[in-house]
Amino acid sequence: MNSRGDNVSSISSLSRAISGLQASQYGLQATAHNMANVNTPGYVRQQVLMKDSTYIKIGSNGYSNLMVGMGTDVQALRQVRDMFLDGAFRNEVSRYGYYNSGADALDEIQTILGETEGESMEKILEKFWKSLNELSKHPDGKEARGTFVQSAVLFVNKANLIMEQLDEYQMNLNKQVTDKVDEINRLGEEISMLNDKIVKYEINGDNANDYRDARNNALDKLANIIDITYKEDKLGNVIVKAEGFDFVSVGNVNKIELEQAVPNSPLVSPIWKATGKRVFNLDTEISPEKENDRGSLKGILLSRGTRRANFKDTEDENNFNDNVKPSVIMRTQAKFDLFVHRLVTVVNDTIAPTTKDGPFGLDGSRDIEIFKRKHMDRYDGSGSYIDEVSTNPNSLYSAGNLEINPEVLNDYDKICITRVQGEVQNNDVVEEIKARWQDPFLNEYPGSDSKLNINEYYVSFVGDIGNVGKVTKTQMQNQQILIAQIDNQRSILMGVSSDEELGNMMKYQHAYNASARVVTVVDQMLEQVINRLGLVGR
Repeated sequence: MNSRGDNVSSISSLSRAISGLQASQYGLQATAHNMANVNTPGYVRQQVLMKDSTYIKIGSNGYSNLMVGMGTDVQALRQVRDMFLDGAFRNEVSRYGYYNSGADALDEIQTILGETEGESMEKILEKFWKSLNELSKHPDGKEARGTFVQSAVLFVNKANLIMEQLDEYQMNLNKQVTDKVDEINRLGEEISMLNDKIVKYEINGDNANDYRDARNNALDKLANIIDITYKEDKLGNVIVKAEGFDFVSVGNVNKIELEQAVPNSPLVSPIWKATGKRVFNLDTEISPEKENDRGSLKGILLSRGTRRANFKDTEDENNFNDNVKPSVIMRTQAKFDLFVHRLVTVVNDTIAPTTKDGPFGLDGSRDIEIFKRKHMDRYDGSGSYIDEVSTNPNSLYSAGNLEINPEVLNDYDKICITRVQGEVQNNDVVEEIKARWQDPFLNEYPGSDSKLNINEYYVSFVGDIGNVGKVTKTQMQNQQILIAQIDNQRSILMGVSSDEELGNMMKYQHAYNASARVVTVVDQMLEQVINRLGLVGR
């Protein structure tokens, strides 16, 4: 080959070597980036795709068909991500969020009732019943009367405490609703901002993989809170629908606001700012078959309910089933309050009838109730009984609104259990209380034909909460297992392996060194050619 041919060949060889240097350097940078993010949550490993550059034919006039490559081109720096695994993960994590919210609420309710530790209501009922038996044996005894009153104090304190804690937890859930709505809006803004950045970078041919990681992490978090669907347009924008409503579109986020859940309630409900419509339709049944058991916010809203419930809600079967039963908090409030109201009225209505003219105390007093409404007397100024009205919570003999009558606390002689004045040994009134206590009067649940007495009702009430809690927790745990399986598959595919990246680093390093060696050799060849041309010129 002549010196001119050597020169051309050397220059083309130099070009091929430089392309190898550039490709190897790009691969080393990608590997270093992967290694730096090996412990970064949500990071997806990046992979350099390379391809052969163009080929040229060596020779002419049909004497040679030899094809020589012109080096290596970097085709893309791609994320190793599976969109189907992403979709499956977000679908199942959304269901997990829903059932986890319900399981948390039921765990908290069981803790509040305190049947597994401390002085449970069931034990307090036993003490109250024993005090009634002692009072029946010694209706005029100071000790028996004192024990009865102290048992009533324990009952009222426990009943008020349970209802107050249920109310506090309901308000805690209300705060969670506010926080979740704020988080949804924040994630929507974040996704919109990342859309802009991804489009801006990729439209110019730059890489935006780290921004894509951040956007996918935001979608994972959003799916846990609310049911979403999404798609990516040709420019790289992700369009998101939440509960079927356009949430994130190109350059716009439709935010969620809060309004009063129902009149006269401190609780709030999410609405779309753009339309004023409720975000969630909670009137329909929630079930896996309907595929609407999605999102922790929906689970919190259903657990919390729309207001504080009481025993009055159990009097209307339709109202209970439509408005109270779906909420575990409201259902617990209503059924617990029914139990408290029944026990209170069994005692009060026997000792101090609504029609007056009741039994006597040892001091001749009459119509003095044991359980008193905190802010309202039993009778008005004319001696008429003040009725319980659902629109006035202060008028209800309801848990949280009860106290022991101070008159009875200060003087046990005012316990009115003597049917005929002066017959202090007569126990008819106490026996009537006991009989009414054991009377199967309470419906197991509104509309049920099964009647239970006070003790049976409470046991059934606690057992029902426990059973629902077990079912919900099982569903939540099943979702945990499913999510772990999918996330493990995602980690195997998308996660960074230190060993694999070290292998890639060695591979790219060797390729870089080889290309550098070619550059050195070509440089030496060119130097020889130039020197020869110089000698010939002389």
